[in-house]
Amino acid sequence: MTEHASQPETAGEAAHGRDSAHSYDSVRSRDSTHLPAAAPAPAPRFEAFTLPPKPIDEAARRALLAEIPPVARELADAAVSITFLAGAGTRWRASLAEAKRRFEKARTGLSEAAGFSEDKPRGLFPVPDFLHGRNGTGRVAMAAYAFDAVRRIPWHIVVVRGWEKEIDEFALAPAGISPSTRVFFTQRGGPRGEVYGHGDAALQCEELWRNSHYVVTNFGGDANSALTVELALRAFAQFDTHGIEIGAIIPVARVDAPSYPVYLSEEGLPIGFWHHKLTGEAPRGRPAPLTNVGIRVYRADWLSHALREMEHKYRVLDGRGAFLWNIPGNDPAKHECALDNVDNYLANQGLVRVMSISLPRELTPLKELGEYREFVRATREVQTELSAVRL
Repeated sequence: MTEHASQPETAGEAAHGRDSAHSYDSVRSRDSTHLPAAAPAPAPRFEAFTLPPKPIDEAARRALLAEIPPVARELADAAVSITFLAGAGTRWRASLAEAKRRFEKARTGLSEAAGFSEDKPRGLFPVPDFLHGRNGTGRVAMAAYAFDAVRRIPWHIVVVRGWEKEIDEFALAPAGISPSTRVFFTQRGGPRGEVYGHGDAALQCEELWRNSHYVVTNFGGDANSALTVELALRAFAQFDTHGIEIGAIIPVARVDAPSYPVYLSEEGLPIGFWHHKLTGEAPRGRPAPLTNVGIRVYRADWLSHALREMEHKYRVLDGRGAFLWNIPGNDPAKHECALDNVDNYLANQGLVRVMSISLPRELTPLKELGEYREFVRATREVQTELSAVRL
């Protein structure tokens, strides 16, 4: 693992503003022919090589794969993945309960929902199996697609809260990940069993990844692509080869209304990442039409550094003897440390690059059963694309 480099200067911030609906309507009602055109959003800065012109498509992704050298064996062998598979989520539990009521009353809807325990992590919910055939016959746990995206990484950490046997059988095994290359880690909770975010989980299991070089993180309910993971790892290796110090690469997709917007400086450097569940105020700067797709690639030393710095500043002991996070801008009732907080910390040091090589379908999470059909469509398309490339 490399030594910590001196931190680059913090990227400059660009002012931005939004018209309210009222002011927008007022402008439209006037003659707008003399109004100045809005300045285009800056292109993301990416120094290691030239990214394909927008918009990205499957052909451009294949061409990029052919152009970027593979990661050197010693670095590839020093990579580890962390897949977060501990939770179910409020939306998921509510939609599952409703699906159970509908099925019991009228025998309509997803029959799989009727027998699925609300205590199970949603990553175990059965979905069509496109990993072993284009027709989707058979069933795998939805998390199998997240594991398929990282299965070429040699070592795997799976953050859980029980259900290890089922995760091995229905999620890891279908993705080709054996027990010899994975370790389960149980995230410790607070006095009432509450957990404090994915950043907190990453810190808890630091001993398992500290000596790695790259750490790839993802979640158990997204339509992840192994091609996106491979491209991001190859890109990070190019930054390292050219001596360009960064701490994280975040693959992003271009969309008009991003769920997880990226804020860029005028120079194209990320200066903030926003998530409505965590922050009360969006970062200052210009939001780009980009969204992350649930995959992050960190250099292990910088991930450790960011988490330890935030722990020193924001992790406190409450009156009941429990350690809680009090990160400014986060929901004060939840006391979480999220990976978004890690990303913002590194971005403030100028150490994050966003890589616009993902397709919008990769951000098709199955967080409630109403999203089932879209998730199935997205995973089918992702696997169809992967069948045309050799990783």
